[in-house]
Amino acid sequence: MNMKGISIKVKQLILFLAISMSVVSCESNDVIDEETPVMTIEDFPVIDCSTSTQPLSVILAAKVLGLSYTWWNHAVLDQIWYCKIDYDNADISQEEARLLDSKLNCSTTHGSYTNLIDGNVQLIIASRNISRDEKAYADDKGVSLIERPIGRDAFIFIVPEKNPVTNLTISQIQDIYTGKVRNWKEVGGNEATINPYIRDANSGSQEKMETMVMQGLTMIDWPEMITHGMAGPFFSLRMDENGIAFTPYFYYSIMARDETWAKSIGINGVEPNKENISNNTYPYISEIYAAVRSDVDKTSQAYKLFEFLTTTAGQKIVKESGYVPMPTGAEGSKSSQVR
Repeated sequence: MNMKGISIKVKQLILFLAISMSVVSCESNDVIDEETPVMTIEDFPVIDCSTSTQPLSVILAAKVLGLSYTWWNHAVLDQIWYCKIDYDNADISQEEARLLDSKLNCSTTHGSYTNLIDGNVQLIIASRNISRDEKAYADDKGVSLIERPIGRDAFIFIVPEKNPVTNLTISQIQDIYTGKVRNWKEVGGNEATINPYIRDANSGSQEKMETMVMQGLTMIDWPEMITHGMAGPFFSLRMDENGIAFTPYFYYSIMARDETWAKSIGINGVEPNKENISNNTYPYISEIYAAVRSDVDKTSQAYKLFEFLTTTAGQKIVKESGYVPMPTGAEGSKSSQVR
C-alpha cells in the first residue's frame, strides 16, 4: 500500500485542536560543526521517517538549516514527546516555513519505505532496514535502495510498573508469545493470565519482533491483542495490569518518557540502557537506518545528507537526538544496496 507522507505541521495543527497547550522545551542551535553541510530550505531534500525517528529527522534539518528546534508534547492527547522546528524564533518567512514543513514527513516505517520506493521522498530515516514485503514491492517497481545503519537502539519489553516481574529470559519471552506460557505465576509474577500485545503488520516493531525475537516461531494470532501506532502498546498497558508489550528503547526512554506507570524489563538478566546497548551486552540491539534510492544523484543534497549521517559530525546529531551512535569503524556502518 502506498502511504503518503503526513507533514509534521498537519500533525501539530490536529493536536492543537485539543484542549490544553503543549509543554515545550527549547534547544539552541548556536554551534554548527564545520563538517555539517549548510543548506537553504529550498535546497533541503524531501525526507520521511518512522514515528520513533521523528526527533532525529527534525534535529538533522535544524542543524543543516541553522535553525533551532523544540521538544514538545501534548499532555492531554498522547503524552508523547516529539521535535519541531522552533518557528517562533526562526528568521524565515511563513512561505519558507510551509515549504520546510512539506519536506519533513513522518509516515511511519512502512510508509517511509513505500514513499521512497515510489519516488515521493528523497531520503528516509527509519527504525529498521527494508522488510520482505517492501523489498517485494520495490522489485515489482524495478527500484533498488541503498541503506546504511546510522545509530543504535534496542528492542525492549514493557509491563505495568506494579508488575513484580523485572526480568525474563529469551525462552520465556518466546513461550509467552507462542502461547506456551499463559500465566504470570509461571515466570515469577502474580497469579494472572498474561495478555501479550503485538503491533500491526509491517510496523517496524512487529518486523523486529518476528525476526529478532521469535526467529521463525509462530506467534499467537489474536486480533484483539494488536495495537496500532507507536503509542498503542502504552495505551493498552494503561488499562491492562496483566499486559506485556514491546517497543524501541528510544521511544520508551525519550519519546514516552512521561509514561512512568510502565517499566522496561531485563532480558537474560541484562537491563536495556544506553551503556548495555553500546557495549553489546543487551540481547536485542537493533539499528536505525538511512536509505536513498540507488538511482539518486550522487551530487544531490539528499545523498549529501545520507553520507553525512555517518560522519563524526553526523553521529553527534544522532547522539543529540537520544540514540546511541554507531561504534567507530563498525562494519555495519557501510552502505548496502538492496536489489
